[in-house]
Amino acid sequence: MVEQLTFESTWDVPNTWQQGRGAWGGLPVRAMVDAVVRNEDARREVRSIAVHIPEPVFPGAHRMHTRLIRRGSAMSMWQVDVIRESENLTVAFGQVVTGEDKELEFDPPTATWGTAVFPQVPGFDQVEVAPIRPPFGPEFGQHLEFRPITPLPTMGTEALVYGWINLPQRTEVGTHWTAAQLLSIVDAWWPSPYTLMKSMRPVATVSFSANLLIDPKDIEPIAGERSPLLHESSVSSVQGGFMSELRRLWTPDGRLAVENLQSIMVIK
Repeated sequence: MVEQLTFESTWDVPNTWQQGRGAWGGLPVRAMVDAVVRNEDARREVRSIAVHIPEPVFPGAHRMHTRLIRRGSAMSMWQVDVIRESENLTVAFGQVVTGEDKELEFDPPTATWGTAVFPQVPGFDQVEVAPIRPPFGPEFGQHLEFRPITPLPTMGTEALVYGWINLPQRTEVGTHWTAAQLLSIVDAWWPSPYTLMKSMRPVATVSFSANLLIDPKDIEPIAGERSPLLHESSVSSVQGGFMSELRRLWTPDGRLAVENLQSIMVIK
């Protein structure tokens, strides 16, 4: 018999986390992961998430409908719907995959399989913090810490971004990253095409998928606080205003923590 479990909870979307009309996309991503973690067996760690946000997620009361779709021998899949209370409208939905660490042995070792290369960039302590907040940046930017390496929007020559990012203590106290924090903050940087564009034209994320490739507890704190992460993003190609953007988060010691693929549409 297939196990079916459903959980209901509430989520009051906070103010001051907006990006345009609705909340920054990383906020519902984090809420979905948190909802699954609350209800999943602790032995099954979060592995990936795929999300669609068809409506703006406004500040205020929402319901979280979390359902176990399937629990297999090695992994589980969950469906999470975010529903605006005032209209009984689904504004975001996603699938979260969890899995157990089977501690399998491979020849050659899995540590040798990866082909992604850590970028050669200045360390976070060599890059100044930039004030990414209104009127220059989105409202949610005030809660995060950005250290841009490549040029700011409209000031570069290619759709490529490098920069250090963190969730500072002033926003949330803690020394270690969580799965929900990592999978959400990969969405925090501005789209890499903004570096190249002559003006910041409105865009929308069509789809978002991200893989967690590290145990968050293995990211060592620095000076008693969460370690900054290196953000890397670039556009693969564009057709008719529809583009594919690849994003990565790296630890300071060169390990790939999160890989994210976004489909982005230029609205006008």
